[in-house]
Amino acid sequence: MTLNSMSRIMLAVVLSISLIATGCSAQWISVALADLPVLTQMALNIAALVATLQSGKQLTSAEALAIQNISAEASKDLTLLQSLYNSYKTNPSSDTLQKIESLIQDTNQNLPALLQAAHISDPALSARITAAVNLILTSVSSFASLIPHAPSAAAKTARLDTVIPHPKDLKRQWNQQVCAPSGNPALDAALSQRLLR
Repeated sequence: MTLNSMSRIMLAVVLSISLIATGCSAQWISVALADLPVLTQMALNIAALVATLQSGKQLTSAEALAIQNISAEASKDLTLLQSLYNSYKTNPSSDTLQKIESLIQDTNQNLPALLQAAHISDPALSARITAAVNLILTSVSSFASLIPHAPSAAAKTARLDTVIPHPKDLKRQWNQQVCAPSGNPALDAALSQRLLR
């Protein structure tokens, strides 16, 4: 079993437990708002990781720029998403929900495209950046699946299968998937500085 598939299984378990704890109630917005600062910190940590590795000459300038673009896009999208969620919490409207859904769709398209275009030559670093992006995307997608829609049997079933992780779970997943030792001393030193507490 690969590290990536093991990580996905662990994330699914954490997300399942989280669903049982939070349920599909009106609290979805509060849970999403609690997670967004952690996700934003993850996005910022991607850029900080680049700065650390670049100073040690571990990256080409093209790789550094590509990874910084991923971080910038994720940070921008997550900041806007948080603003939209805050707006919806203050004044719920279908227009704001539509903007949230559109932004999530854009994020789910843009981040993988940027990741694929990055062409990171170091396999360990590539795996860590991919894990970071996947963790952000999985969490953002779980927000989308819990957004209230017109009631239908299919929508209710889909929402019951989806969970939003808690901030402590996101931090633990980040630390396990992104910051665990890779065997590359320079990368491990940089990763150890990006642990989320």
